[in-house]
Amino acid sequence: MIRAGLRFLWRWARRAALLVLAVELACFLVVTVLNMAIYGRTREGSRVVYDSCTLYASASGQRVTLNNKVSADAKQNRRIWFFGGSTTRNNEAEDGRTLPSLVARMLNAEGPESFTCENFAENSFTSLQDLRALQKALVERDERPDCIVFLDGANDASYFSLYRSVDAHEGYDKVRGLVESYWQSPLGLLKPLTAAYYASFTRELALRLIYAFAPLDPDSPLLAGLARAMGRRYDYAAETARGLGAGLVVFLQPLYWVEPPRPEIPEQELAARAGRFPGVRRNFALVYDAVEPVLAGRPYFVNLRHVLEQRDFPAYLPDGIHNTDQGREVLARAMLPGIRRALARAEAR
Repeated sequence: MIRAGLRFLWRWARRAALLVLAVELACFLVVTVLNMAIYGRTREGSRVVYDSCTLYASASGQRVTLNNKVSADAKQNRRIWFFGGSTTRNNEAEDGRTLPSLVARMLNAEGPESFTCENFAENSFTSLQDLRALQKALVERDERPDCIVFLDGANDASYFSLYRSVDAHEGYDKVRGLVESYWQSPLGLLKPLTAAYYASFTRELALRLIYAFAPLDPDSPLLAGLARAMGRRYDYAAETARGLGAGLVVFLQPLYWVEPPRPEIPEQELAARAGRFPGVRRNFALVYDAVEPVLAGRPYFVNLRHVLEQRDFPAYLPDGIHNTDQGREVLARAMLPGIRRALARAEAR
């Protein structure tokens, strides 16, 4: 009787394991196909390494910035540090076509000051990780910036929509699960099994479906909490900049997903995709609508949400977030007045 019972349990345990593996394999295939469709490759993001301050950093190191200029007169030299996500790091662009490289070219063409721009941006970084990257740079570097630039919005909106958490970022669910789950339940003792659950493609696909189709609540206290948290982060960055005698400018970046739908835009393939996923557009817009009024009164804030809307050229790549060379050129030029004002405020103190 006992042997029969054990055989029965073994048979059903084996079937359950095979079902779990089959579901995981199916989800892996779906996620991989989605990555190919959206990013043009099987893996999302880029190769990273562990970083004790910001959780992770690009394996290839800091992005190169060209078009910098140094004057023999030290009083004429200005150093600008850029922080943000992949739309500032610009892995899709040549070294001379990144946003910091374009800004350096434009500023140095004006004279008489000489500008050195440095690109500290990392793919998928949120405003919280940008702040930590600034702290890390100040600890590790001897030189100090004359102006600090943040270009944010997309990743804060995207990861908030994905994880429904104020502090969410790339890898948030996996890392949080590993840290917290050990004490949450008896299953937490099985750390490898718990790690597999949080890192599974089944969970990733479920979260992506929620991201695409589950609408945010515009009256949610959590959404209001994200806006307040971003304001506090940038206020802390402003205090840090004042202590350094530097300027700060925070740009809210333009995104296709927060633009009003227009049938005449050049990116027709992107428009068709947005039509299939209206929830993505709505969630992005809700986050921006919550963040804008909170930051609007800050002297360091510049809203670039609408800067690419009136265009007759393709400004976005197929993901609706990263920019074409022409779009990046327009964006860089739109950033110049805000950077100039931040430098002027710092010099006037």
